[in-house]
Amino acid sequence: MNPVEHVISTRQAEFERAFEAAKQSSTTFETKLNERLNATTEQKTTSIQTVTDAELNRAREVYEALINQADTTSTTVPNTTAETTATETKPTTESTNWSNYQIKPISAENEGKYSELIKTAAAKYDVPEALIKRVIQVESNFNPSVVSSAGATGLMQLMYGSNRTDPATNIDLGTKQLAGYIKKYDGDLKLALAAYNAGPGNVSKYGGVPPFKETQNYLTKIIE
Repeated sequence: MNPVEHVISTRQAEFERAFEAAKQSSTTFETKLNERLNATTEQKTTSIQTVTDAELNRAREVYEALINQADTTSTTVPNTTAETTATETKPTTESTNWSNYQIKPISAENEGKYSELIKTAAAKYDVPEALIKRVIQVESNFNPSVVSSAGATGLMQLMYGSNRTDPATNIDLGTKQLAGYIKKYDGDLKLALAAYNAGPGNVSKYGGVPPFKETQNYLTKIIE
């Protein structure tokens, strides 16, 4: 073997040894990496499964507790939501014997004013349209911009609430208040009107229609 061939053979042997070592190192690294990845995956899977089971158990406990509570409630407590809502939005005046009261008519010039709003409020709160019209006649003469010296505002002269000059809002809230008083006094329209004019505190204080000339005149302007 000449010197050149000897050098080539030597270099080739060194290359093969280096390649084999690198290959072995690479294989070892890949093996270690796969083992680590597999171990991590198993660990994560175990952790996730444990958490999921715990959450499912907790959810099941909560669900069963809610079901048991619902069953107990349904058998011991009646569903009064609809009744309560109806009572709050539509005070009943069924106990009033309207034939005992002659509601005075409004003036001809005011006939037809706000008729749809009045009709809606009358149906909503079970109050005669004629009564709402007459109260508006006496309170404001159908002028939605009227403000009294005490601060009462609008068609039905409301003391409280927002947007009281708006006819729809004013008529709705005024009729609701009047219907509430009618219910409060068991259908006694005189006491209801007295409370609307002078406040329920004065009706309670005097045990009936207060001895105020304004209140007594107020009643005679609305009913016979």
